[in-house]
Amino acid sequence: MSQPPPTADELGRLLLPLADEIDAAKTVPEHVLAEIVRSGAMAAMVPAQYGGRPLSHRAYGELNRAVARTSASLQSLLTVHGMVCASLSRWGSETLRQRLLPRLASGELVGAFGLTEDGAGSDAQAVGTTAVLEEASEAPEAALAGAGAAEGGATGAGAAGAGAARAVWRLDGTKRWLSFGGLADCFLVFAKHGDRSVAFLVQRDDPGVTVVPSRPTSGFRSAMLADLHLDGCRVPADRMVGRPGFGVSQVAGSALSLGRLCVAYGSLGIAEACCDAMLGHTSSRKQFGGRLIDLQLVRGLVGDAVVDTEAARLLCEQAARAMDTQDDWLIQHVLTAKLAASRAADRASAAAAQLHGAAGLVEGSPVDRWVRDARVMQIIEGSTQLLQDLLAEESLQRFRVRRRHPQYPFEAGADCAE
Repeated sequence: MSQPPPTADELGRLLLPLADEIDAAKTVPEHVLAEIVRSGAMAAMVPAQYGGRPLSHRAYGELNRAVARTSASLQSLLTVHGMVCASLSRWGSETLRQRLLPRLASGELVGAFGLTEDGAGSDAQAVGTTAVLEEASEAPEAALAGAGAAEGGATGAGAAGAGAARAVWRLDGTKRWLSFGGLADCFLVFAKHGDRSVAFLVQRDDPGVTVVPSRPTSGFRSAMLADLHLDGCRVPADRMVGRPGFGVSQVAGSALSLGRLCVAYGSLGIAEACCDAMLGHTSSRKQFGGRLIDLQLVRGLVGDAVVDTEAARLLCEQAARAMDTQDDWLIQHVLTAKLAASRAADRASAAAAQLHGAAGLVEGSPVDRWVRDARVMQIIEGSTQLLQDLLAEESLQRFRVRRRHPQYPFEAGADCAE
């Protein structure tokens, strides 16, 4: 009888002794990936009918938190793989779901997310990768697409129809900094067809696909970052995810909400690890005739880090509930959680480095790794500054709705929001 998958905290404890190995290898060893697969994390965003082990967003967030305590690089695999699985589950044609979701759920395939380009970072609408519809193809895979397009039409997938599904799209462009792009078997890629955004599932072995390792970064050393070059890459129309015009606004938009929730929980894991390290170090190290933790300024650093971390935890839980219930303001909740948690990780790691002294600056030490990875958390899935801008707009929209309520108690200055 097979063993049940480990809980989030059990997985975290299992991975913890491997943290230094993962960071030093600058890749993820196969036996580590096997533990992630056994945990069910790869199947968490796949419906049961396609072989998944669906989890609530709260439970999936806890997995991200637990893994990030060991390796934020490894946690980013859960982020991007989950984004691809969730996008295919919601927007992919039935043919595409049946073909790929079981293999993604089992870990046979790994998915990566291809949105960022040289000219399209925070401005996702500025993607320069092009998608051109070419004449019909009689390739066997394309010939199967007609039924899939019709079946997926109810969700917006395969809206081009059975005839168009036999066509082929040519993709040209370059995607940058794909987390686990060096490992991935398939990529969710965003492009422009005229003035409309489109999304496609591109496979690593498609003609015209080249994957090149990205330049090394200080953080996320083991995230196997890669650039994806598409040079006349032809994909059958049934691999379109969502309908034309939905690429960035709908497919990427919903995926980014999940990605930001994962990053928020991952940041929480880093902040937790830093707080534990600070408390352990300062309560055992003695200076000036007493423990470091007994010094008031040291207590101030620890106390602030704990407050930031606990606040981030509550905001992450609130955002996860909002996604589970499809709350009207889930975007605001997710933005708030990601912004607060990534800041908490950054401040907690800085405090941990300060309190560990030279030991916290040693390359490859846990504190050094947390500092490097925490900085990445303030950039990926939306930089701090972008999130501030988006959050302000979401808050303004919510205020406008709230103040129209008959029992809204404040009148002065109400018109200033228009």
